[in-house]
Amino acid sequence: MTENQPSADSDKPDAISEQAMTWFVRLRAESVAADERRLFQIWHQAAPAHREAYAEIAAFWEDADFHATLDAATLSPQISLNSKPVNSPRRRLGIAPGAKPLLAAAACLVIAALIYQPALSCWQADYCTAVGEIKTVQLSDGSQVTLNSGTALNVNMRNGRRHVQLVRGEAFFEVQHDSQHPFQVDGRYSNTRVLGTRFVVKEDADSDTVSVVNGVVEVSRDRQNPATLNANDSVEVGARHQGEIRHQPADNATAWLKGSVSFDNVPLKKVIAEIGRYRRGSLIIRNQVSQDMKVSGRFDIRDTDKTLESLQQTLPIRIYRFTPWLVVIA
Repeated sequence: MTENQPSADSDKPDAISEQAMTWFVRLRAESVAADERRLFQIWHQAAPAHREAYAEIAAFWEDADFHATLDAATLSPQISLNSKPVNSPRRRLGIAPGAKPLLAAAACLVIAALIYQPALSCWQADYCTAVGEIKTVQLSDGSQVTLNSGTALNVNMRNGRRHVQLVRGEAFFEVQHDSQHPFQVDGRYSNTRVLGTRFVVKEDADSDTVSVVNGVVEVSRDRQNPATLNANDSVEVGARHQGEIRHQPADNATAWLKGSVSFDNVPLKKVIAEIGRYRRGSLIIRNQVSQDMKVSGRFDIRDTDKTLESLQQTLPIRIYRFTPWLVVIA
């Protein structure tokens, strides 16, 4: 038996799941030796748990919802060109050299579709951060901007203007007061105008969120009917609407500055989207039931594998790592 050969002597559920996925991938290679097929049969017949785990993986791969989520994953890129594998101790696939399994092929297609957009954002931006990187820059007017993971922005400080365009991601602004020259930040959907304050602008797929730490800001959509936000206020601005002002602790919006994220009864879908900002690759939730599960707690963004592990221990979900860059939650 080779070093990567699935072991048949472990009864632990996690080990059995890993073995089942490894066999599933191996048997879809272009060529499978007779000896390897025989070893699979031995493993498959060794215990009911082996057969159940293999049947679960096979059904999971054939499921139409899973293919739909793979297709949808191309809409939310989270990979940069300097991506490196994340060390994932659980459920890693041992793929034989030269094999072209369906799972790995699908994962590669997803990665190929995702890999370029963040890099393009950096090429088009004055400042940007890689996935997992947080960086503070000082502007020529004395203001400071802290860029969250996977963020890109453009800055125009010419001819008395103080204008920032958030291309993608999230940024924390500490604006130097200047009553003669308002500081403006344009997101995908939102327009924010201040004289001097501290606030966060966060871009999501379908809306921007502006949260104020202190001071006063004006937020609008298409620069029409601005809403005035004070400390601990936040508002969401979408393509067709501007939400109501919400009053909540600003610490939640700025938790990432200290290496964590906080959630209070938030759907798992949003939690995973947030965690995905801080890791290379794609996190996919397989079904609607899992997406709607509610999550509360504070999680470490510096170790997203640990965060996923915590979610798996507290929720009725299972995590499958098809590659270091493709994780599916079911």
